[in-house]
Amino acid sequence: MIGQLHYATTPKYNFPQQALEYADFPRKIIELSLNSMSEIRNRCFQPWINPNAFPIERMGLQEDTIEVYGREAFSIISPLEPISDDSTIVAIDASSIKVGETESGVICAVRGAIVWNERRKYRYLRFGPLPFHITEENKREILNLLEYHQPIGSISKLPFLIELQSRLCNMLERWIQMIISSSTSNSIILWDGSLVSRASNGATNLLSNMLKAARENSNVVLSFSKASTVRLLGRRITDLVVRQRVPCLLELNEHMLSLISRKMRFHGKIYVAKLNDRGYPFRVDIDRALPKELQIMAVRRLLGNELMFQGYPETLRLAHIFSTFTASDVIGIQRFIAKKYGLRVITLPSIRKALFGPFGTGGIGD
Repeated sequence: MIGQLHYATTPKYNFPQQALEYADFPRKIIELSLNSMSEIRNRCFQPWINPNAFPIERMGLQEDTIEVYGREAFSIISPLEPISDDSTIVAIDASSIKVGETESGVICAVRGAIVWNERRKYRYLRFGPLPFHITEENKREILNLLEYHQPIGSISKLPFLIELQSRLCNMLERWIQMIISSSTSNSIILWDGSLVSRASNGATNLLSNMLKAARENSNVVLSFSKASTVRLLGRRITDLVVRQRVPCLLELNEHMLSLISRKMRFHGKIYVAKLNDRGYPFRVDIDRALPKELQIMAVRRLLGNELMFQGYPETLRLAHIFSTFTASDVIGIQRFIAKKYGLRVITLPSIRKALFGPFGTGGIGD
């Protein structure tokens, strides 16, 4: 049975001491959402008419390619024996999407989701959607909020307004991860992405603090990546377990990581996991501060207490589904903000369509 959890809020959010410094984030991000949207009253609004064309999930670090030479860099752990001990599985994911445009900026929405698996019964809680009107005028206010909770570092090559949208999504997810790490105990916590940060980025401290909070509460963080930048002689490491006896883990030796890149800090031990016969292999990062025995035991507990869909944890799959925006979601948000803020829905002219006709498909900045 899947159901939405309902919690009553309190002034201190009922969170442990480690998370209190993040407790003001919900209030600030909601205020930012309300303030930015209040600026669009009685303006013209062009809805984004193809929401499936450009969804933006939270954007993690763009890792450099990691080349590893020699099969001595790997070891196979197979087969893994599942441990059925009624462990709680908690998964977190977040996404954002462009909703429309005004004369002065872009309207986007962000949403996060948590899914609990307790004895094969799934429950979920969603945060959002929170709409934001991002403009050149208010971008500094948004950056100040993001800088306060997590130093931003360098800006990517994405258009700036889209960059802010992605970082808002990422910050919402990091806040949820911190709260879950601090308030849950004796659980397996699943994240989407890798446990990597830039050595010079303030995100290093944030990620370290989240993993520390999880360990202090006897939790284990496993982070699943659908793609990996680690290569062996040009081949993806996920290809190396295709013919192995499953369920199995391929371990990347710690010695190789110290030789890879000084620009990145690896907070997780890197494995490749193939968890059932018909499933896909995935890169899995497990908190490297834990002993190897506990890392492997966490995977065995996951196998014994979780459904695996195509080799992917069902709890994490549901977290992705509940956080992702559907076309119906976007239409509903567009209708709501148009009515609430008295927007005049228009169709702004497209220079690309005017110039190129049916060949005027847009790039990432359109």
